[in-house]
Amino acid sequence: MQRPTLKLTLKTRILLTISLWLLALLFSSCSTNIQFSNQPESTQYVIVPKPLKPSHKTSASQKKQQFFAYLKPIVISENNRILHLRQQLMHLKETTALDQHQLSWLQHIAADYNVSMATHPGYEQWRQLLDRVDIVPLEMALAQAANESAWGQSRFARQGNNYFGQWCYQKGCGLVPKQRAGGAHHEVRRFTSPTQSVRAYLRNINRSTAYAEFRAIRHSLRVQRKPLDAQRLAVGLKSYSERGMAYVRTIQTMIRSNRQLILQSPTDS
Repeated sequence: MQRPTLKLTLKTRILLTISLWLLALLFSSCSTNIQFSNQPESTQYVIVPKPLKPSHKTSASQKKQQFFAYLKPIVISENNRILHLRQQLMHLKETTALDQHQLSWLQHIAADYNVSMATHPGYEQWRQLLDRVDIVPLEMALAQAANESAWGQSRFARQGNNYFGQWCYQKGCGLVPKQRAGGAHHEVRRFTSPTQSVRAYLRNINRSTAYAEFRAIRHSLRVQRKPLDAQRLAVGLKSYSERGMAYVRTIQTMIRSNRQLILQSPTDS
């Protein structure tokens, strides 16, 4: 009478053993795919475009299209940011009397653009400030970026997000050029993102005394209510390179030859 019960118990044990073995195997295989992160939940991430890595099979025209599609939205966004600030300043300029908050804000912006702003700003101070808080033509910015970064393939662009060949002078602030002259101490500045590179470039053009001629041409076009012609404004870049006018002619040629590609490239990244 006990043997059937004994057989059933043995069978049950075998089934339980097999089930437990299968469960252990399943858990082991699944656990290898579990990844734990030490990042806190409150961490904010900044999305940065991936560096340009065109295939060897990509044609020259396709590489240019990729480059413009990559940087064009950033330049437009940064120019729009400057335009918004310019509009705020123009509105404030028409204000009869500035209160303390408005004056403090105005002086902060003026200092950022290397313009001395008095308590009661006059015509000349407003002119200097508005001459500096203005955009750089899209075609000129993109042509310079392409020239300075070898269409995004230079070491400085790929490793330091530097698309405009901007220098810095503190040890460790950037990448050391491999062919830096003896006794030189400059480095090619490193940026956290392409946006920061574009922003620094626009800031340099708008603030530096080296580009006073560029700003004078831009002011003249504004007064005449004419479009900001990139080729004409490129004349103000003689100080950007030791090549002087030869550099200007290179940028002007690049603007002409790539105008259609720039126009056709998307404006959304």
